[in-house]
Amino acid sequence: VSTQSTWVSVGMDLNEEQKIVISAYCEKTLPWLEDIYYHNFDHNRGNVLRLYEDNTPIIWNGYRMLGREGIQNALQQLPPTTHKLETIDCQPVLATDSAQRFILTTINGSVTYADEVTNKFNQVLVLRSEGKDLKIIYDCYRWLSTS
Repeated sequence: VSTQSTWVSVGMDLNEEQKIVISAYCEKTLPWLEDIYYHNFDHNRGNVLRLYEDNTPIIWNGYRMLGREGIQNALQQLPPTTHKLETIDCQPVLATDSAQRFILTTINGSVTYADEVTNKFNQVLVLRSEGKDLKIIYDCYRWLSTS
C-alpha cells in the first residue's frame, strides 16, 4: 500500500508538539484502516458497524444512507468481498477546538465481490479521533470501473 501523509496549516501557527500530535494521528490511521476497517469489512461485517458514529452520512455509489442502520442494511445485501488497497492518503483537518482531532482519508484500491466481479474504487472517510480509537463521521464510496 502506498501512503501519503502531509499537512498544511492555513491561518494557524502550530508548535512542534502540535505537529507531532497531528502526525501521530495520521500515522495510526493506516493500520486502523487495513487491520480493523477493511479486514472486518471482508471477514466480519458485524464489527464494521461499531466503527461508525450513530448518524454518519454515507454515500455509496450515489445512494445516500444515514448512520449505522443504513449501513447495516447495505452490508447485509452485499456478497462476500475482498479489498485490495493501493493508495491511502491521510490529511489532518485542523479544528479551532484543539481537543477535536479529525482526519480526512482518501483510499483507492479494488474490491472483488463473491470472487467474481472486481471493481476499482475510491473511498473518502472523515475520521474523528476518540482517545485511542477512531470513529467514522463521513463515508463516500464510489466505484471507478468494473472488470
